[in-house]
Amino acid sequence: MMTKSKLKNTVFIFMSILMLFMLAGCAKNSEKETEKQTSKTTETKPKEEEVKQKTLEITVDENTVYQTIESFGASGAWWSQDVGGWTSLTKDGIELREQIAKLFFDPTEGIGLSAYRYNIGAGSAESGSESGITDPWRRAESFETEPGVYDWTKDENAVWFLTKAKDMGVSELVFFCNSPLVRLTKNGKAYGNEAEGTPTSNLSEENYEAFANYVLDITEHFISEGYPVKYVSPVNEPQWDWTGGQEGCHYEPDEMVKFLNVFLDVMEARNIEGLELSAPELGEWGNTSYPYYEAILKDERLSGYLNSLDIHSYWSDMAAKTSFQKWLAQKTSKEFSLKTSEWCEMVNGMDLSMDSAINLAMEINTDLTTLNVTSWQYWIAASCYSYRDGLIYVNTPGQGMTVAKRLWAMGNFSRFIRPGYMRIECSSDSSDIYLSAYKGKDDKGKERVVLVLINPKDMEYKISTQNFSKWANGSMYITDKEHELEKTEEFKSSDKEIVIPSKSVVTILLNEV
Repeated sequence: MMTKSKLKNTVFIFMSILMLFMLAGCAKNSEKETEKQTSKTTETKPKEEEVKQKTLEITVDENTVYQTIESFGASGAWWSQDVGGWTSLTKDGIELREQIAKLFFDPTEGIGLSAYRYNIGAGSAESGSESGITDPWRRAESFETEPGVYDWTKDENAVWFLTKAKDMGVSELVFFCNSPLVRLTKNGKAYGNEAEGTPTSNLSEENYEAFANYVLDITEHFISEGYPVKYVSPVNEPQWDWTGGQEGCHYEPDEMVKFLNVFLDVMEARNIEGLELSAPELGEWGNTSYPYYEAILKDERLSGYLNSLDIHSYWSDMAAKTSFQKWLAQKTSKEFSLKTSEWCEMVNGMDLSMDSAINLAMEINTDLTTLNVTSWQYWIAASCYSYRDGLIYVNTPGQGMTVAKRLWAMGNFSRFIRPGYMRIECSSDSSDIYLSAYKGKDDKGKERVVLVLINPKDMEYKISTQNFSKWANGSMYITDKEHELEKTEEFKSSDKEIVIPSKSVVTILLNEV
């Protein structure tokens, strides 16, 4: 039997031993926790830095040359016939229409577009509400007063912007039609065909020549007035039905080919120097467009005449564009140049942000680098709609303007990649960055390389200027949340690093000494 004294001693000894084990365990746990924390710190620190900034390696190969760039442009449809009359003054004391023209065409204060698309109207504006087109913005005037007779003072506001484009140095004008002249259509409307059954064109074959003469009368007039009209496009998105909402005309593939051949007959008879037919202006690169490509390629005259295929880039992802290229290469040995002659982001809601600006820049980059397009043209340059379609938004009838980041993102290409520049090979070590490179000569005749980088990520990228060791001088122009195509710095290839901001479109100019 254990006495109280012995029990106390035993308890004391047991508790002492237990405490020693607990302390030892705590020490070990503390060591493990310290190791764990140290390990966490070691692992996390680089990740925290990585989120903020990565190093980007860029390679430029001037000896690998792709397409020669012809132009960057936008359309004057649906806005210039209104905005061209906006003479109210801005806070700087200039007319609002002058300010808007500067944004589009000025290569220093604006985005320096080198192409402009003028809409030859079908005359739906003269019919007003009887035209069946409920939105007045989507009606267009005609110069014709009676067959073969024209009043050149009509469509005054739209012609004002056409003239500003010419006067501010735009070297390529495209005259295009959405619909034949109202008096020549089957249903007396500037859209659709009321006949039931199989879809057919709203233009009867007997009026093909009359419509061609109407278009070319207008085109020749402006050429004679000194306007640099290089292309005429009488067909627009022929695969759609165009049953209302705007001027438009459907053509079946065989109808389109027949009409374009008649149009060529009239063009050749007139012998208009320097003017080319732009076609087929299909609505997308693949899918519904293939029967129209087939019809063109089967027609020896038309396929032989066309030097380029001018297509709208709607609903066409990279896979569709790549598939089209492969299909075309298998179908013909002729090397057509390709042009994106219309695009906007088909999304509801007004957007002024970098989100839509980056989407626009990535679309341009894809068409330039995947399809090797020689010209890239935006759709509606100014919008009054709640839609991602305008480079700027205008308020009607109050005559106000808001600039979207899209304008400046397009300017990262159009202001610096001038007609005659050639796309060259470039690459980076990050799949997160989209980029392309071009070479040409600056306004002083010196060699220049233009790099355009698109960074859609929440991360900065650091570039060593040693990447550009051949080029002595460089400068950066940034479009992001804080900047609108702003020159942020100049650098020399030997002295520092440059940073590509998160969610940005950046142009780097590399110049000879």
